[in-house]
Amino acid sequence: MTTVTINEKSSKGKMLLEILRKFEGEEFINFQKKPNAETNRAIRDVKKGKVIECENVEDLMKKLNS
Repeated sequence: MTTVTINEKSSKGKMLLEILRKFEGEEFINFQKKPNAETNRAIRDVKKGKVIECENVEDLMKKLNS
């Protein structure tokens, strides 16, 4: 197996991904997206119980604005 890192923000990276996605579902290619640092941090916070528990949207807005 070979791992290739592609800069999805560059124009050439976008073009290459467009070509590769045409082969998605084939046996020889596998797309794996890894979460970014912010998402990883949020996942860790949830696992540690650092969450805001709310009854409904009104309750959420009240807690966020306080």
